[in-house]
Amino acid sequence: MKPTAWDLSVPFDALTRCSAVLALLAMMAAGSATLHAQTTQAAQPAAKKRADVAPIVIEFTEADFLHNGEREHPAANAAWQNVPLPDSWRKADRPRNKIGWYRLKFNLSATPRAPQAIYIPRITNNVAVHMNGILLGVSGRIDARELSWNTAQMFFVPPNLLQDGPNEILLRLHPDGMLRAGLSNVYFGDDAMMRERFEQRLFIQSTAPKFIAWLLALTALLSLALWASRRQETVFGFFGLLCLAMIARLWHTFTRDPESIGWLMAAPSIAWMMATQTYFVLRFCDQRLPRFEKGMAAYAVISTLLLFFAGYAQVVVGVFLINTALGLAMLAVLTRALTRVPKFENLLLLLAVYINFALAMHDLINYQEKFEFDRLYVLPLGGPLMLFAVAVLLIRRFVGVLEQHEALNTQLAARVQERERELSLSYERLRTLDQQRATAEERQQLMRDMHDGIGSHLMSTLALARMGTLTQHNMQEILADCIDELKITIDSLEPVESDLLVVLGNLRYRLEPRLNAAGISLEWAVNDLPPLAYLDPENTRSILRIVQEAFTNTLKHAGAKRITLSTGVDYANARVIVRVTDDGVGFKPGQPAGRGVENMKNRAAKLNGDVEVVPLKGGGTCVNLYLPLAKMA
Repeated sequence: MKPTAWDLSVPFDALTRCSAVLALLAMMAAGSATLHAQTTQAAQPAAKKRADVAPIVIEFTEADFLHNGEREHPAANAAWQNVPLPDSWRKADRPRNKIGWYRLKFNLSATPRAPQAIYIPRITNNVAVHMNGILLGVSGRIDARELSWNTAQMFFVPPNLLQDGPNEILLRLHPDGMLRAGLSNVYFGDDAMMRERFEQRLFIQSTAPKFIAWLLALTALLSLALWASRRQETVFGFFGLLCLAMIARLWHTFTRDPESIGWLMAAPSIAWMMATQTYFVLRFCDQRLPRFEKGMAAYAVISTLLLFFAGYAQVVVGVFLINTALGLAMLAVLTRALTRVPKFENLLLLLAVYINFALAMHDLINYQEKFEFDRLYVLPLGGPLMLFAVAVLLIRRFVGVLEQHEALNTQLAARVQERERELSLSYERLRTLDQQRATAEERQQLMRDMHDGIGSHLMSTLALARMGTLTQHNMQEILADCIDELKITIDSLEPVESDLLVVLGNLRYRLEPRLNAAGISLEWAVNDLPPLAYLDPENTRSILRIVQEAFTNTLKHAGAKRITLSTGVDYANARVIVRVTDDGVGFKPGQPAGRGVENMKNRAAKLNGDVEVVPLKGGGTCVNLYLPLAKMA
């Protein structure tokens, strides 16, 4: 048997045999076949680059086969049978618990000086490779069951193992009882060219699924964390579970142990993927189908138990057929749910569901060996499609939420602005009312003061004048008191900006001429005082009347020649002191205070202050007015 030259084109007989499949499945199968063709042709550029050294490129499309189950090299004259490659043991109806041998022969016109390699896209399950009777290597542990069915193999061939003329490659295949067993086409040639194609195939078979699994793990972690913080967002919880089911489906790429839980969950994970995908999409559409959802969950549990305990080989085909039927039902339910509201995100998610279902159907048909033996499994590559669709959905939802918040903020800003305008108008109305109220209260206070003070004096003076008992001197004193009272009332209306010295200065300006006329000198010994915030007109009048009463008592009763007014601050007791002293006759200790002193005390008490009248040694009186720095409420 002679090897054929490597044909860089890939036959499409498998697609022809599948022409009856649905158009979508045929499209996915064609895509997979195209990918296979691209990886087959990938070595062509490298071959052209090294054309000057005439690289060896051989593709074996047939081999001699011996199914004797022996570990030792078969004899050259054994009952070898010619078989085409790829070779499927299921189609040939061979038992999958015996060892098989493949013999590949080729001729070399000259021994190559560059390293060569043997590249095998797919084996099931392990293989030992010999070149001219020398062991090159094994795909895994031959003496123990180890999975290599979905991992491309490459074996380095040193030039010294090759010879001019005939050469022979022996492959010892260990199917290890796998349902699907066999050997793909075998390639021999330049090491760099074989390595390029091997790495491309290995990336699709192993590296890319591993990367996708890690991406799914990160997405599952974020989704479940978001669901844990917001339990009402069950859509994120089910999407996280869907990602975990996808990871279980890809777990076989991380292990070669057939007894690991990840490997055992590879087939049951398909049912869990369908169930969690159903829950996720229905929650995304805010819909509920309790019976269908419970049925999907129950089937996932039952199929898992069957595959674990009833035997994988006995039930796997039936489970896959039921998966197909339920998958079609799931597709119908999700199509109805997602097209009820024809939005972009719904249609995008539906497209991802359809593509993943088509990939699953492709792999199911591939598992049944309806395609060529070395056809790639493409369902693992569908994970990013779902992630992309959900990422777009979440981004659009996030942008939508931001737009809603921006619109809400704009509305709130407008409402706040409107409320501020209303509050401003209300404040203006209240301020106007307060001013009107204050003016009315001030008017009423002035009327009371005029009635009780000046009015009372004038009425009593008028009564005495009518009776003829009022002397001219008495009338002059009463009229002077009325004028002083009127001046105090007018002075209390002047703005003083919380400055008590201004109040006292106005009083000095009013009373000093009268004191001088009575032969009394006024000594002004005031110090700076802190502002008193409570100096409104009413409180100002009370202070003026207290000080005026002290001056009046001196004028009428003390016979003094000098009056001294001084101020100070008692910070220890948080109060201001206004002191009026004279050098008059004073009063005896224990002498009852007059009505004027009582009025002074009452007025001071309203200001939370006090008045103290103290006789001085050697004659004279001291009147101390204590005012708080801050009036108590």
